Amino acid sequence: MTHSDAFWTIRKDELVFDSPPLVLGKGSYGVVIRASFRGSYVAVKRVLPSRMYNNFIKEMRVISRLRHPCITTVIGAVKDKKEPLLVMELMENGSLYELLRNETVELQGDLILPMLCDVTQGIHFLHAANPPIIHGDIKSHNVLVDSRFRAKIADFGLSTKKSGPCGTPLWMAPELLRGGSNSLASDVYALGILLAEVYSRQDPFLNEDVRQVLRQVADLEREEEKRPEIPADCPSQMAVLMRNCWNKLPESRPSISEIDRRLQAMDSKAADL
Repeated sequence: MTHSDAFWTIRKDELVFDSPPLVLGKGSYGVVIRASFRGSYVAVKRVLPSRMYNNFIKEMRVISRLRHPCITTVIGAVKDKKEPLLVMELMENGSLYELLRNETVELQGDLILPMLCDVTQGIHFLHAANPPIIHGDIKSHNVLVDSRFRAKIADFGLSTKKSGPCGTPLWMAPELLRGGSNSLASDVYALGILLAEVYSRQDPFLNEDVRQVLRQVADLEREEEKRPEIPADCPSQMAVLMRNCWNKLPESRPSISEIDRRLQAMDSKAADL
């Protein structure tokens, strides 16, 4: 163990799990369960066996140094080759995905706009790193919400290295579906799809044939680009921002700093659902 690793390494016996375990969520990278760590509740991600242990350690050395109000805090990790565990702060309101589908929650502009600003500021922080950190899987599932409805980006460390396209297919930019590599611009495209999620409160391309949708999104020769339908009552400024983000040309998409500036300039009425 290096001296820097000692900063984030946690012993497995320091974690106390519920019996039976309380599952907080599941995703492509693992299952998240609640645990108690030194007197406080935390979220523990059990990394799937397919994750390579050495990659996990390399990623921890990057993400353990990242601190920002709009980034989910990674407290540390258990360095167990059989079952590496990622220990994160517990976000009481779960994911933005769950929040959007909770019909008892009224999402008005004065609630949703600050959360969208949080999301863009978290992505901005990653993109401004040296070297830049590409998230690679921006979607509502990977935005967590705390007890004060503050939104934070999660799962950012899982995509620090890019050797080919990655992400969730319906959120992936055309260039990724055509075999290209993730970039800052492909993160912006995914953010545009997330905005569509927020204003429709449903998955993109719901009830459509996924394979056909992906072929159409990847087809740059289509007269009309294949994108999620924007609800008729979506605020005009937000609809324009979505379309800008999911431009088929990566170089024509706004930077995350530009998106952040535009959201900050909106008032809550301009973001009402």
